[in-house]
Amino acid sequence: MADKQFTVRKAPAGLREAYRVFLDAGALTKLGLATGTLCEVHQDDLVGIGIAWRGSDSSNSPKNPPVQMSEIMRDTFSFQLGKNVRIQKSTQKITEAARIELIDVTPSEYEIDSGSWQHRCMTALFDDNCEAVAVGMTFDVAAKKGLRKRYFVEHIESHGSAPQSGPALYTVGDSTELVFTQGMGNRNTEMSRQLNIRLDAARIGGLQAQIEDLNRRLTALCGELQDRNAGILLHGYEGTGKTLLLNELAHSFGRERTFRLFARQLLGTASGNSKIIDSTFGDASASQPSVIIIDDLHEMAASGDALLKPTAAALSSAIDKVQGTSVLVVAAARSISSVQSCLIPHFLDTYELPIPDAAARLQIMKVLLGRRATEDILKNVAARTHGFTGSDLKILVGTANVAALKRHIDEGWVRVDLRPSPQSEDTSTTLIDGAAHSRVASLDDRQETTSNDSNITMPDLEVALAKVRPTALREIILEVPKVTWDDIGGSETLKARFDQIIGWPLYHAGVLAEFNRTNWQKSVLLYGPPGCSKTMTAQAVANTYGLNFLAVKGAELLSMYVGESERAVREIFRKAKAAAPSIIFFDEIDAVGSSRDAGGNGDLHVLTTLLNEMDGFTRLKGVQVMAATNKPESLDPALLRPGRFDAHFYLAPPHEDARRDIIELQLKGIQRSSGLDTAMLARAMDGFSGAEVVGICDLAVEAVIARAISSSGERCVTAADFEAAIGASSRGITGEMLEVYDNFRARGKRA
Repeated sequence: MADKQFTVRKAPAGLREAYRVFLDAGALTKLGLATGTLCEVHQDDLVGIGIAWRGSDSSNSPKNPPVQMSEIMRDTFSFQLGKNVRIQKSTQKITEAARIELIDVTPSEYEIDSGSWQHRCMTALFDDNCEAVAVGMTFDVAAKKGLRKRYFVEHIESHGSAPQSGPALYTVGDSTELVFTQGMGNRNTEMSRQLNIRLDAARIGGLQAQIEDLNRRLTALCGELQDRNAGILLHGYEGTGKTLLLNELAHSFGRERTFRLFARQLLGTASGNSKIIDSTFGDASASQPSVIIIDDLHEMAASGDALLKPTAAALSSAIDKVQGTSVLVVAAARSISSVQSCLIPHFLDTYELPIPDAAARLQIMKVLLGRRATEDILKNVAARTHGFTGSDLKILVGTANVAALKRHIDEGWVRVDLRPSPQSEDTSTTLIDGAAHSRVASLDDRQETTSNDSNITMPDLEVALAKVRPTALREIILEVPKVTWDDIGGSETLKARFDQIIGWPLYHAGVLAEFNRTNWQKSVLLYGPPGCSKTMTAQAVANTYGLNFLAVKGAELLSMYVGESERAVREIFRKAKAAAPSIIFFDEIDAVGSSRDAGGNGDLHVLTTLLNEMDGFTRLKGVQVMAATNKPESLDPALLRPGRFDAHFYLAPPHEDARRDIIELQLKGIQRSSGLDTAMLARAMDGFSGAEVVGICDLAVEAVIARAISSSGERCVTAADFEAAIGASSRGITGEMLEVYDNFRARGKRA
């Protein structure tokens, strides 16, 4: 029964029964509660305390039994009607209050007289008229002829005992002192406490952890906005949910208490922009408690843009003016560094919205597709969409929808209705604020289609996965590598080595943890003569383990502009971290990683940045670094130590068996003459690199193609074709080159 959920319903209770929690007899028994004992009530992150009491199950619903609470209790602990709660026995006890501080928060529409309202309040609380009170309690004291006053319990002190942590209930006894504070200006505090400033996690997929943390901060702000209304800044990649969270926050405050500033409003002169800002903040101050929402702060106050400094200064001044009021400022930006520095101190609470991980992507996919795809399909897609934002997943689903519609048409569907499906008010949204589901119908069936009619299959999603790229990598990611180990001759040993380096942490994390190797991660340096499959090896690794693949030429990182090369290195690592698990492959690493003894201050700064990113204060997590070079002897020693490039793999010229494998791969599907012996060809190509062996095969096949076009000679590849191709080719690998690699290996490096 510990996990049993109860739905909050109204209880027609007065001040005496304000904190009773009404449950049916069966629920009381299963929870181990007796009438009159204290119980804890949990709703999301909220916790309340109440008195268990026997009620009746008027809904007759065993699936969602009700728990009845008074309006006073719901307001005290911010519980929402219709939402589920968990209930458990409390170890607390009710203690007698020594001192209760009350604030008059009577609304202006209440009618009052000049009578002694303090005496009336004391009568209401004493004389056995009130069973319990709590901090945050708001109650009305009534007199005849409809006269009423409202009081708010600001603080309670108990006799002798230490203050209780968390919510607590107190009794009012003969020795309890009531202290009344005159301060109608405190209404904003009371209204802030009553205002339900919370984001509903059920309406947003993929950001549950961030919403829970944000709600804890918002709950703390409720009732304290006058003393601590530090701004909140949301930042993260495009499509991660910043605007959606802002809209949900606006929904919580309500339209009349929400005020917005957009970058497009501030396109005029500095004085005009200042007037717009002052007007917005003034309106918000007149409607306290209220919220000012600023989306795309990086556009209206971009860092480094001198023309926007007056706007940033006006915003800074306006935020200063609402300090000490019940106005909350919430903004969103692409990153903290993209905003003018004068504004950052105003946002003490900053939240980065990350690119969703596999679990978050599964939540989003469930909301986007619902029952239109099986659980296994959703898990498969969630596991394969590393680096995808909520917006990316919507595009993915939209592309899959198109593929499904084409499939339905091919299967005989002839009428397609692309109108959005009707959605109820309770329909959940995702990071991209929901998705419109297409509907399909056939000529023979004009009725509402069943869910099977518009199901999304794995082949539909495979089509989409081949077309849609994640936002984080859209600028630099290569096409997903199609290279496999079968495409690389003689790669069996190398594959086994990578299974240890990458496969173990992916598939055997539990075993590594057993041996205290939770940080099992190694960067790999591939070195060897040109044409020995270093790039293909990196591509095969990415393809084998389903990792995002970022390939960068070392020379491409070098820029004539000061600081640009270092920025490019940092940006590559930032994007790789956002799209983890991923591989960064630096081809020609010697272009930026040459020894510092060789000189060159520009290259030195790039190397230093690279060293810091690989093994700085923040350990890389989920990012595999691989690099390739033909000149390992030129690399800086700091790059080669453990913690940077831990593993050094020598990709030597292919041996005889490997050359034969390459020849067989190149001749796959091509007719051969009876006298062609690939083993003999492999021996004849001794000393050639893998790329050179492929080139010889291409020359031999070109001869066959020429004969086929001219309709002369055999239409199959012959030994003579290969003899001619070998004779026309030269070996690029010299004995001096191999000696350099042998010396590098002899220095004690892992090979």
